[in-house]
Amino acid sequence: LPGSGPTMTAALKKAIDANKPIVVTGWKPHWMFARWDLKVLEDPKGVYGAAENIHIVARKDLSKDMPEVVDFLKNFKMSEQELGDLMGAIEDKGGEPLDVAREWAKEHQDLIKGWIPAK
Repeated sequence: LPGSGPTMTAALKKAIDANKPIVVTGWKPHWMFARWDLKVLEDPKGVYGAAENIHIVARKDLSKDMPEVVDFLKNFKMSEQELGDLMGAIEDKGGEPLDVAREWAKEHQDLIKGWIPAK
């Protein structure tokens, strides 16, 4: 049935709490994978499409004007698991998302240091 993301996760939570089977149309990354031990079903016919990509788009000459920003953007990488964990922390902890993200960042300094260009 068509529905919204919040409706999907509410139905998922209800089924999990009741120890009942459920199938939902989910996607990764999503915070629900950080909260629950979910399995992704195979899609042999490709009904839901292939993996998608995120691309960086910047204005012309940004690399001349702000090379450190371009280096940061080139270095910035998060795995599906890392992004899902961050999304899960924001969803589960409540409060201000930026505060939760800052707390998460403190706990993942090695990852973040890899984004910062060497001087």
